[in-house]
Amino acid sequence: MIVDIEAIARHYGGKVCKGNALIPTPGHSARDRGTAIKASAHAPDGCLVACYNGTQADALAVKAMLRADGFLSDNTSLARELSAAERSSIRQAELARKRYRLAAEDAAARCAANLWATASRADPAHPYLVAKGLEPFGIRQAGRDLLVPMVDPGFSLRNVQRIRPDSFKLFGKDARTAGLFWPHGVHLINGIPSAGPLVIGEGFATMAAVHSATGFGVVAAMSARNLGTVARAIRKLFPSRELILAADDDRHLADNLGLRVAKEAAQAVDGVVATPRLETSPADSSADFADIPRGSVAGRIEAARVAKEC
Repeated sequence: MIVDIEAIARHYGGKVCKGNALIPTPGHSARDRGTAIKASAHAPDGCLVACYNGTQADALAVKAMLRADGFLSDNTSLARELSAAERSSIRQAELARKRYRLAAEDAAARCAANLWATASRADPAHPYLVAKGLEPFGIRQAGRDLLVPMVDPGFSLRNVQRIRPDSFKLFGKDARTAGLFWPHGVHLINGIPSAGPLVIGEGFATMAAVHSATGFGVVAAMSARNLGTVARAIRKLFPSRELILAADDDRHLADNLGLRVAKEAAQAVDGVVATPRLETSPADSSADFADIPRGSVAGRIEAARVAKEC
């Protein structure tokens, strides 16, 4: 079976570069084309797969995905061990892509820092803030876009999320997202950690709502799939601090992704999960903490803390 590199790139929203189909690695951002697929008549399944932002398990998952979507043969008898030369080729390709990616991320971080430095104070009357009932703390504005700073565990700015008046969100081109977060109230002005627990959740609005209602320090992981990584990083930074995972209750999804990843993250960091809705709420009542009345937020957070103590 001939592997159609161009068809693979089109199907998964990628592009063809130097004979490789560059596509998003499963589980990563759609803009993060970290997997390279190259046709090779002598390779197992007729192609070589390299994931610069993943592991061998990710590469195998990509091959399984290609088989399921009809791009590779289901004939497992074609499978064989990679030769030493093929393994070396894959390693060299991965290293080259990693160097390229890191250079692109550094350039994007410099752009983000410049954008942030030249931005103005956020307008409290910005349509997004008004719609969410939020104050503009911890953010800035460039033109009509709100800017949410995203830092690494060393609190260095590496990316900026733009939020347009119509609520459309986007990250910097080529900028890193994995392991980055928006912190607010985590430290005092003098750099000393603030008092009380830290609450970790997904988006800016969700965590801004929690901070507004409780005064607790908050951390936004910016996506569900980034939640566990960020929670573990925060635990390393604050080994003994109480951590609360403010879950998005995605009841409209079959596996309730928001609640599932929050529970997994809480278990990994000895934290507790707070939910915006009661378990007895209607099945279609998906919500995050920015969706519920502000007066209910503190109560839901405190209920989770009390439940753990009991």
